[in-house]
Amino acid sequence: MNRKIASIFGLLVIITTILASGCTQKTETKEEVIHAYVGAGMQKPMDEIGKMFEKKYGIKLEYDYAGSGYLYSKILASNEGDIFMPGAYFYIGKLEKKGYILKYENFTKHIPVIVVQKGNPKNITCLEDLEKPGVKLALGDDDIAIGRTVKKILQKAENYNPGISEKINKNVVVRGATVKQVLMYVIEGDVDAAIVWRADAVENKDKVDIIPIDPKYNVIKTVPIAILKTTKNKENAEKFYNFVLTDGKNIFKKYGFEIIGN
Repeated sequence: MNRKIASIFGLLVIITTILASGCTQKTETKEEVIHAYVGAGMQKPMDEIGKMFEKKYGIKLEYDYAGSGYLYSKILASNEGDIFMPGAYFYIGKLEKKGYILKYENFTKHIPVIVVQKGNPKNITCLEDLEKPGVKLALGDDDIAIGRTVKKILQKAENYNPGISEKINKNVVVRGATVKQVLMYVIEGDVDAAIVWRADAVENKDKVDIIPIDPKYNVIKTVPIAILKTTKNKENAEKFYNFVLTDGKNIFKKYGFEIIGN
């Protein structure tokens, strides 16, 4: 009898061990995560899209928001990541030449505008007004998308108003590492005006006034989304990529973006 009880007890111990082992394995299952590098100007819509995606698929989004030039360098240095969405195609083109892009699609547009302090105390109404003596400006660094775009705008303006670039650059008192930072200088009253993306300006229209840039000067940028060849889960990356291109459209529109092809 005692031998029978000992056998049953031994069997229970083995079953308990197996079940415990199974539970441990389940607990140690690695959470599915998509790492996406995204230009700082798209944080609001991408945060909302990320929550929708996580709720639908149970796959976590890990965003890295910063200036596009910084993100480009980070991808090269880390050789990791699944998705890249910079503020301009320029950075996708550079990565594509280096063999980092699996696929990409142009998705939306970044339209530069002038923003001024609420009430427009310096009466700035056009690009030419930014060269007036005494006007304090904030612009983006040369290695972020908005900074590179402003340089191109000024180059175009030179064709109509030679010398305008030098005069405007003399009024620049600070440069920002992201478009959000550039905008914040105006909101905080540190400068009189800045050039930022329209979507960022619209998002803060209760804090700044928005002045369109004459189309003959303006340079509208294409914003792509890409899957990186460094992705370790192509299926999940493709799922998120397609989700942004479909369900994400209305979210981007809500935040003032213009969708390509709509």
